[in-house]
Amino acid sequence: MVTILQKTIVILVVLLSVARPAICSQTTIQSISIGGNTVFSTREILGWLSSKQSLGFSETVLKGDLHTIMEKYRERGYLDTHLDLVKRGLTADSTMIDLDITIHEERQTLVGSITVSGQKEFSSNDILELFDTKTGSPLDEATLEQDIDALLERYERRGYPFTQCRIDNMERTTGEENDLLGIELTVDEGDRVTINEVRVEGNKETNPSVVVRETRLGVGEVFNPVKVDAIRQRLQRLNIFSAVSEPELYMHKNNGGLLIKVQEGNTNTFDGVIGYIPGSSTGEAGYVTGLASIAMRNLFGTGRKLSFRWQRDERSSQELEVRYVEPWIFSFPANLGGGFFQRQQDTSYVRRVFDLKGELMLSENLSVGLLFGSESIIPSADTTVNRVFKSSTTSIGADVQYDTRDDIYSPTSGARYHTDYQYGKKKTGPIPQAFASSVKQSVIVQRFTLDLDFFASPVARQVLAVSVHGRELRSGHPEEGEMYRLGGMRSLRGYRENQFIGTRMAWSNVEYRFLLARRTFLYGFVDTGYYLRPADDLRLITQTDAFKYGYGIGVQLETGLGNLGVSFALGQGDSFSNAKNHFGLINEF
Repeated sequence: MVTILQKTIVILVVLLSVARPAICSQTTIQSISIGGNTVFSTREILGWLSSKQSLGFSETVLKGDLHTIMEKYRERGYLDTHLDLVKRGLTADSTMIDLDITIHEERQTLVGSITVSGQKEFSSNDILELFDTKTGSPLDEATLEQDIDALLERYERRGYPFTQCRIDNMERTTGEENDLLGIELTVDEGDRVTINEVRVEGNKETNPSVVVRETRLGVGEVFNPVKVDAIRQRLQRLNIFSAVSEPELYMHKNNGGLLIKVQEGNTNTFDGVIGYIPGSSTGEAGYVTGLASIAMRNLFGTGRKLSFRWQRDERSSQELEVRYVEPWIFSFPANLGGGFFQRQQDTSYVRRVFDLKGELMLSENLSVGLLFGSESIIPSADTTVNRVFKSSTTSIGADVQYDTRDDIYSPTSGARYHTDYQYGKKKTGPIPQAFASSVKQSVIVQRFTLDLDFFASPVARQVLAVSVHGRELRSGHPEEGEMYRLGGMRSLRGYRENQFIGTRMAWSNVEYRFLLARRTFLYGFVDTGYYLRPADDLRLITQTDAFKYGYGIGVQLETGLGNLGVSFALGQGDSFSNAKNHFGLINEF
């Protein structure tokens, strides 16, 4: 039978075994001495250590410190360095400990020679010239590994993705002052791979040829990792796939191929908002306002785009717009698009615009375009009353776009730059005799556009989005119908849609977003805007220019209909009762 005394002894032994680590953990380092070192100073070595004087002693930390010293010496070529450690004062009840580290540096080992064999694509000199590992320098294993990785990347860019490079031998010999290390590398180049087919998986409606042409690879083209790495981003820019995998290289009967897996997204979107504005006085009838937008970005699975938009923002004012884009004209990386836009401005005039754009995609990020436009202003009432005259403008221009965003709808990094310039000639007439001296029948019209968007993620799942926009119209006699409009969901929030008009305007948007999902986020924003409307003596209008700002919060939701944006915004001087709610689908056409 176990006696009470025996039980007590067992309990004490257990308590002492538990308490011993706690006692050791309270031991403080009184001093650390370094001896035998000539390559590095004592101050340098002590700076590497996590163990410090007056701090608590830890066997685990000390073990890591000794390993760090050995690695530092190996980087200098002292491969045989070893250490002696003496711990003075470490007892079961000690509170202070002294550490004595003696370093036996031994002889330095330098790279004596590097030989390469088995290669055909590059000569030995071509390979070794780009190595950071040089003869006469200490061997750094990490640097040698980086040199080998860089060599394999060079082979991959030449079409050899399966090249291997191995270290066959490392032989050390004794020299007069240092040991010398001979390194023998063997290269197995493998076969050069050509891409003879591209397979697409996951597409249901999209024609595989749409994906194949976006790879920009010809049949029998040598494998190029740079071009292959760009394929995924290029496919995502089409806005017809919700997910695109990295292309996978495979071999089939000595022929190379790429497998691209896609997941089709919602390429057809509809946006509809309707409202009713009651009459402002007794007996005055109310009227319906609204917005209807339909966008199809993958017609018949061919990548063609078609959109339709109707908007009524006032009792007698409404807009109608239709756009179409034909991609890859004659199988070249060039798009041809056109559109029709019409705005009926109350009872004053109707503005109609036909435009045509040819776009050449120079790379996955850069494109240039040629623009052609025809615009007409048609008065809808007596010109002697509204002083709007019939006119037509024909213009040509060019644009440049550079886009590095990682996602169209919810970027977390990258930027987009777009600018265009248009030059045209405007003819006005017939002009009533009363205004013949004030209105020129022919004037030059110039338009400038600038858009810059920047995205960065300072913290995980948070994004800072900053954008700057500018517009300018130069004309001898600008009509109201030609001017730009500012305000609303897509420019200056906190104000009505198209509330301000002018020949010169600029606005900025700053948003801080909190990502809830890939394309769903909450955000706070601050918008600023400026517009200038010049004086018009003919219409008795004085020059107007003003700076406005708006601020608020919003949310973007990825829905079955598209990416829905909703924001609650306050304009300059607004109270909460005057806040504006903006709704709309976020579509890039």
